[in-house]
Amino acid sequence: MNINYNNIYAVVISGLLLLTVATHSALAQEKTTARIISTDAGVTDVLIALGMTKQIVGVDVTSQLPAESKIPRLGYHRTLSTEGLLSLNPSLIIGSTHMGPPETIAALKTYPLTLMQLDIASNEAMLAENIKRISALADKQQEAKPLLQHIDSRMLVIKQQQLPSNTRVAFLLHMEGRGLRLAGKGTTGNDIIALLGGENAATHNSYRSVSAEALLSLEPEVIIIAGQKGEKSVAGLMQSNPMLRYTPAGKQKKIIAVESHLLVAGISLKAIDAVAELSSQLYPVATP
Repeated sequence: MNINYNNIYAVVISGLLLLTVATHSALAQEKTTARIISTDAGVTDVLIALGMTKQIVGVDVTSQLPAESKIPRLGYHRTLSTEGLLSLNPSLIIGSTHMGPPETIAALKTYPLTLMQLDIASNEAMLAENIKRISALADKQQEAKPLLQHIDSRMLVIKQQQLPSNTRVAFLLHMEGRGLRLAGKGTTGNDIIALLGGENAATHNSYRSVSAEALLSLEPEVIIIAGQKGEKSVAGLMQSNPMLRYTPAGKQKKIIAVESHLLVAGISLKAIDAVAELSSQLYPVATP
């Protein structure tokens, strides 16, 4: 038998080269994710769900962490300090496209670290894409699969419990002592209404202060209140705005609450869970 040593040599060399490339790639990935700062509550949720809590060295003030956590908080994501971020010696900073101010972002791009800015998710597809990008960067694609499956299962619940078509929905921010803010187009409140299958009763953009009289004139059939005290937000709203009892939503007892901290990062993993819960609360009374 003739043995072609040249072919064997070529196979061995190719294998060694592939092993070297894979090793270098793994080391580079490990270096990139060694010290992570998250400036977005939704990103923080994903990192924790991917099992990367130990690599997080700093978060923004909106991120939800275990009570015992001692991870430093670095302020609001729109007003970040370059010095504050760099003081934690991060290898990776992940946030949204709303990170700021611009001079901080410009400065970070001159330092030897990885900066990833994700679009604020307005639906389940964008949330899934953000999870895929984070998991690919961290080489956590296997760990991401249960998260993607969870989104699919929650969306199945939501789609099976849609509001009747053209249901007028008002989404309110209820800040104690600061009146009511009605969610218009381009807000997470508007995105949640869309996921539920409803129609936003507001036609303006962003959030706008609204009086009880103006809200009454919109004739919402469902009112969703985002407050800091869950169910107590409904009682507080009705106590300070008794006129809302005369809206279609008030008459049919379709005024429900959601925790406001779930909305700060767009459609996040926690927001998807909250929307599924809202759809379950509304569905029995929405069914003819």
